[in-house]
Amino acid sequence: KTRATSVKEALSELPLTLNEADIIVPSKEVALAEGMAIGITRVTITEEVEETAIAFKTEEKEDDTLSWRKKEIQQKGEKGILATKLRIARHDGKEVKRTILSKEVIKEPVTEIVRQGTLVKTGKSHSGGASWYAHTGTLSAANPWLPFGSYVRVTNTANGKSVIVKINDRGPFGGGRIIDLDKVAFQEIASLGQGVVNVKMEEITN
Repeated sequence: KTRATSVKEALSELPLTLNEADIIVPSKEVALAEGMAIGITRVTITEEVEETAIAFKTEEKEDDTLSWRKKEIQQKGEKGILATKLRIARHDGKEVKRTILSKEVIKEPVTEIVRQGTLVKTGKSHSGGASWYAHTGTLSAANPWLPFGSYVRVTNTANGKSVIVKINDRGPFGGGRIIDLDKVAFQEIASLGQGVVNVKMEEITN
């Protein structure tokens, strides 16, 4: 019960502290009517800073003093930090709007440097034909006599292109061929349409 004639007067009689941003419905200037309901949406506006991670880059460097199968981290990568200053509006505790005021990198990311070995030591060398077959889709190959798990470097004698493969199958047999490369390995040294190419096959000892 009140003798006030407007929403503003009625609110002034209540033990409430209103902020300038609070939403009053109906507005304060509206005249009171019998049974009228007055709604108050509490609005808070704050400025906050959010920190997010910045991904670091990875740089790979070849090292001819390191074995071709080794990879070592020379410099460990570190994520950077981006600070974003925000103005956030909340209605009755629920966020309804955020505005980006500024962005600042407070910590630059540190690039990770990785050393990739390229040193290849070879033993016996063989010459002959290399064919291809779709087997595993990896840099692997079949050979009639080399132990499973051994590695060889296969070089196309016509163009000098090389690929290192792992022996994991048996074949080919006959036709002057000494190795059957997986399809993806063959494509590293020749076009698939060639079918068979002359190669130098070197056994890798490291």
